[in-house]
Amino acid sequence: MRIPTTAQIRQLESEWISQCGNDWGQVLMEIAGRAAAIRALRIWQERPGTVTIVCGTGNNGGDGLVVARYLRLWGIPCEVLVLTRKEKEAGKIEFASKESNNNLAILNNLAVPVEVVSSLKEYQFEADPNNSDDDDLESLDLEADSLFLDAALIVDAIFGTGLDRPVEGLHRRVIESINRSGKPVLSIDIPSGINSDTGQIMGTAVRADETVTFGYLKPGLLIYPGNTIKGGLAIVDIGLPELPEVSPDINLSTVEIVREMLPLRPLDAHKGTFGHVACIAGSRGMMGAATLSGLSALKSGAGLCYMAIPDTGRHEPTALELITNILPATASGSFSQKALDGLKELAEKVDALIIGPGISTDKETAEMICSFIQEIENPCIIDADALNSLALTGATLGKNSANCVITPHPKELARLMNCSVADIQKDRITAAMEASKKFGCTVLLKGAMTVVANEEGLVFINPTGNPGMATAGAGDVLSGLIGGLLAQKVEPFQAAVAGAYLHGRAGDILAEELGEAGIIAGDIERMIPLAIKSAREGERSVLEANLLSADSHN
Repeated sequence: MRIPTTAQIRQLESEWISQCGNDWGQVLMEIAGRAAAIRALRIWQERPGTVTIVCGTGNNGGDGLVVARYLRLWGIPCEVLVLTRKEKEAGKIEFASKESNNNLAILNNLAVPVEVVSSLKEYQFEADPNNSDDDDLESLDLEADSLFLDAALIVDAIFGTGLDRPVEGLHRRVIESINRSGKPVLSIDIPSGINSDTGQIMGTAVRADETVTFGYLKPGLLIYPGNTIKGGLAIVDIGLPELPEVSPDINLSTVEIVREMLPLRPLDAHKGTFGHVACIAGSRGMMGAATLSGLSALKSGAGLCYMAIPDTGRHEPTALELITNILPATASGSFSQKALDGLKELAEKVDALIIGPGISTDKETAEMICSFIQEIENPCIIDADALNSLALTGATLGKNSANCVITPHPKELARLMNCSVADIQKDRITAAMEASKKFGCTVLLKGAMTVVANEEGLVFINPTGNPGMATAGAGDVLSGLIGGLLAQKVEPFQAAVAGAYLHGRAGDILAEELGEAGIIAGDIERMIPLAIKSAREGERSVLEANLLSADSHN
């Protein structure tokens, strides 16, 4: 499923209206408004009463006017509130588009109640709220709350997908009142206050019980925190064409896509058929990371896994299935510079490399591992302390960058990009794309709704996974899983997309069976084969099924 940005939708709509004629804009608004009215009707049937439609003065508000007209024609009591500070004259308002103004004229002819809300008496002290009395602020809240006392259902048509500024003043206070009302809320296209491209809340946002969105899924409905306040989702076809190939090309990972990425298992196979992988991992006290990563590579289907670990001077846990290579260590028990030659020899024996889980950020280790990364030619995944080593030394990925997958969490990516975690989180898609361009590799940005990007602008958002997977070692499992796919000759970008999906799917299977609390990394590793089986059989995750079911609504 392709997911366009706001700019791409705007361009597509403009071109489509140009081809079909100027009246097509009116047609699109009519189709969208009627679809939203149908959703409102279904909610109203469970809770009859007055429907209050809250409109801004943009096209989203115009859609709300169409909703009001259909509800009136169907005999449902409704009222319209238009939020604005630009009254043309007393009791009248001008919308931003002729299509919206046409729909307002129709409502006036039908005698649908339309109230202009341009002030809650707040503007006299809005610039310096510290000078206002608590009683004044409370009276404003009461005044805003009074707008919805009689509402059985609130339709949110305040802001659409074009919002790119903080919500302030009148609009902020009304949105907060909607959220306090306790009434069911249907948002049109996107809950007002969410940035459609990033999912960020622009100061405040409507908490919807249901959202009906038009034409295509929006990134902001998938990405945290926007995905937590959209409620149920319906994606409605309003007559827009298929999306052309564009950049960035943002997509939702689906089981059909992932299934095509998985390597075949021929009947005459042997362990060499499925590739050999080396896991360069561990340090004193951190051998669990190495073991989790190595076993996960095998669980993803790799035929053989070598473990390159430092000689810590004491027994460290490992697993029978892993072939151990013990290399020189520093006094602190991490890889020393003397380990470099052994790592190079090992790299020549394998099809793919996993670099970083638990290796520490010892200065000598960091310098050695960065030298190794710049000299290898194998497909590889670079994770955890190997990423921190790159950040500490300022090293690049060298000539092998196109074969590399890096898997940072937001803090690790912030170090690599020399910015704050907040900078990463406020626009995760852009952050992943910029990192991919900087390093010339595939970037998998971990977090709620993991983002995978390459330097050509191809992006996949992952719908699998759950909060139960926020546990020590889960990232080591992911790195091993992706490394195992690389060993099986899966291309780096595809290995990252499939790896993120399968990793999350393994966690979802666990959550379905056991609940989210208490999931540990070893549980996720053991569930990888079942996740692969599930993908091969076309079973969808819960969120994926809900999103694709939403796409069938009309």
